[in-house]
Amino acid sequence: MIETLNIADLWRDKSAFIDYCRNKLHDPHYSNWARSLLAFVAEWFDENDFVILHTSGSTGTPKPLKVKKQLMINSARMTLDYLKLQEGDRALLCLPVDYIAGKMMIVRSLVGNLNLVATKPRGNPLENIDGKFDMAAMIPLQVYNILNSSNGRTKIERIKKLLIGGGAIPTPLEEKAKELNSEIFSTYGMTETVSHIAMRRLNGAERSSYYTTMAGVTISRDENDCLVINAPAVANGTVETGDVVRIVDKDKFEILGRLDNVINSGGIKHNPEIIEKKIEDLIPDRFFISSVPDICLGNKIVLVIETSASQKYASSDFKNSLIGRLPEFERPKDFLFLESFPETGNSKINRKKITMEAAGRLPTPLS
Repeated sequence: MIETLNIADLWRDKSAFIDYCRNKLHDPHYSNWARSLLAFVAEWFDENDFVILHTSGSTGTPKPLKVKKQLMINSARMTLDYLKLQEGDRALLCLPVDYIAGKMMIVRSLVGNLNLVATKPRGNPLENIDGKFDMAAMIPLQVYNILNSSNGRTKIERIKKLLIGGGAIPTPLEEKAKELNSEIFSTYGMTETVSHIAMRRLNGAERSSYYTTMAGVTISRDENDCLVINAPAVANGTVETGDVVRIVDKDKFEILGRLDNVINSGGIKHNPEIIEKKIEDLIPDRFFISSVPDICLGNKIVLVIETSASQKYASSDFKNSLIGRLPEFERPKDFLFLESFPETGNSKINRKKITMEAAGRLPTPLS
């Protein structure tokens, strides 16, 4: 099976590239990820002025969206300009092409005449890749795996500009990113805005706690303090998000958490992401704060941990550490242990599915 595609030379001849993609769609030597790439290229060059995108499903049921190709071209130009990428620069695609982040890496390369190398999406995408890149995009888990692998820092610093998106960046990973010599950015966006509309520098002199919007994007908040995006170049109409934010300036904002993750327990509203930040260095496994129905509190806070060794969290030292970090009304009332977290198609933790399953299970009492 083909693990890497260096397709830069192919698309210099548009008609030959389209023919190549169509001819290889059923080639048994190509894996599913490669065929997805070829299928998207064929779709991009067909007679339609739109493509069909699918949302990730991380905040609801996945849904198809018909998006004009011109909006994707506009988004690509915004990113190329923001990162000051030049024709001939080398880019790495290591994300699934089934979702917007992977598709936009292809569109940026086409619009900017970048030399694109595509590799099978995996936990450590640099494992079988050599050479230097001017730009790449990854999810937090991929960056974490690289940095915890042999020569991981050396490999990742061969990427001049690295975009990290698709989920919140844990504080320990952000601390590691601060030490890297590459330009590291956290991105904010969604399928409805055809990829990111804001970036946050994680290292260097321009490091910031706030996202800065890209050219042509304006922001506001609704009655629930959720971000509202007006980006006519990349989205049809305003985009109402479920992200609770604090607007720092006309082009800067801070994400506080998801509205649909908010827990009302005993009449007090809790933002799980804020609680998670307070305890994330205490828990080496993947985890998140959720809730289950409770006859007294309405909903009680639950700590959900991905582990097959739950006994390591049974010690009084660990429980006392939680008590030391969290005020009483934020402390989890129960633990729930799962050996493996279900994920959405682009490797995000499926909180909704886990929370629904948790409501029907008996959590492990904290006390």
